[in-house]
Amino acid sequence: MRMRHLPDWDWRIWVAALVTVVWLGVGVVYLATGAGWTFWREGAAAIGGFFEGFFAPLAFLWLVVGLFIQQKELSRTRDEMRQSNVLAAQQATAIEASALTSRQQAFFLIADSVRRQTGNLLGVMLASCDNDLVRSEEQMEQYWTAHAAGDFECFPRLFVARDNALREGNFGRIGADGEFFFGSAFRASLSEEYIRSFRRLLKLAMECDRGGAIRGTVSHTSHGLVYAAMLSQLRAPQAWLFLDAPVPTGPPVDVAGTWWLVFDAADRAGVEVAEFAVRFEVGSDALGGRMIVDGHVSEFEAAAVAGNAVYFRADAPIVFSATVDGGAMRGRAESNYGDVHRFTATRRDEA
Repeated sequence: MRMRHLPDWDWRIWVAALVTVVWLGVGVVYLATGAGWTFWREGAAAIGGFFEGFFAPLAFLWLVVGLFIQQKELSRTRDEMRQSNVLAAQQATAIEASALTSRQQAFFLIADSVRRQTGNLLGVMLASCDNDLVRSEEQMEQYWTAHAAGDFECFPRLFVARDNALREGNFGRIGADGEFFFGSAFRASLSEEYIRSFRRLLKLAMECDRGGAIRGTVSHTSHGLVYAAMLSQLRAPQAWLFLDAPVPTGPPVDVAGTWWLVFDAADRAGVEVAEFAVRFEVGSDALGGRMIVDGHVSEFEAAAVAGNAVYFRADAPIVFSATVDGGAMRGRAESNYGDVHRFTATRRDEA
């Protein structure tokens, strides 16, 4: 036998329906026993007044029940909208994660191409001059064969292994004194192309790497260590050509003296010291100076002034470039990790 189920109504509807049935029954009994059939002879006005008063409580009852039901439906609608917003947020997060994964996959494909290109550049540089890293043509052929087979680290690994750049206390330092990377116009042009390519790779890594793990890993490969070495040996005017440095204009400015450098608040992430002193000294043939950070003095390894632009770097692979306007300086510092920190500096005294 098939069972019939009662409608799934709100309990208030059931109560109101029961009260309505009882109330109508009481009315029918009253009309049948109390008023009798003489009631229908009272006239339209009297009959209408009776029914108006009789049904008024029922109308009020169903009005109240309707308000409660409407409130419940509104609450249910709000819950559904809240759940819908949660699902939409989860979908947006999933889409963003999928897009991030796609960017990361594309990055690794690009990274292989960049590693192949930068390895080619180092191989050409080694083949273009006498050096103590590759001692014979047979050895060079072996390296090129390994490179062609997919070992894109073979050429930069030569520099890292030769200078013990991975040893404790010397991590990431390759000291070629600029003679190899920038010792000739040809090798300098290849080094500049190497820097351009690796900088683009670091920027791509920043776009698909929230925690910095990918960028840190890329920077500490042998390619990244060679890139840091190139930055550590970079000199003007190469810096103004491809490091997004300002184009020099006007006559050379006088930067001699002490300047107080302060990194912008929005760019202090990863900066250990937010402000420090920089002192420029004009020598007979070159611009020199030092950075004074928490009492530690680092002599400039390179510095130059051209027009209103100044460039300098100390012992770390961080290059500073800025424009000077009177006693104010505005510029940017870029590290071998691709981090860019903008700064301002004010002159504290005269030379």
